[in-house]
Amino acid sequence: MAVRHILCTQCDLPLDVDETAKSVNCRHCNTRVITEAMVVAEYVAVRRFATANRMRITKKGIVYAAVRADALEVEGVLQGDVVSLSSIRIAKSAQVKGSLRGASLSLEPGATFVGDVAIGPEQVPRAEPTVDGALAREAAAREAAGR
Repeated sequence: MAVRHILCTQCDLPLDVDETAKSVNCRHCNTRVITEAMVVAEYVAVRRFATANRMRITKKGIVYAAVRADALEVEGVLQGDVVSLSSIRIAKSAQVKGSLRGASLSLEPGATFVGDVAIGPEQVPRAEPTVDGALAREAAAREAAGR
């Protein structure tokens, strides 16, 4: 069984999941975490749209939601706040309105973007495996609680 280290899309705490899993329940907050890559080619309007994997919004995709993904690629329409743990790519055909937070941003000439930007590795939670697959942050939180 190949294991993948991810962060819960709700509580940002670490999870070790099987590579083939499509979703899991977070052992920390009991939230369902989608772990498969998403391709959005239709209209989606929800409060929160999240995956612990890649998300691609195609040219035909129209998303009105707060989005959370490991990596995000937008070619269509997106209105809502974005958190991407690695990269955000906004293609020339994209129309994005909202705040973007991620480790890196690629904005192609011709794309439309209105909103705030916070880019850099310090802007997103990171999964750094330590002993037993736990994060350094989780270990530090337990240590601080024990004092």
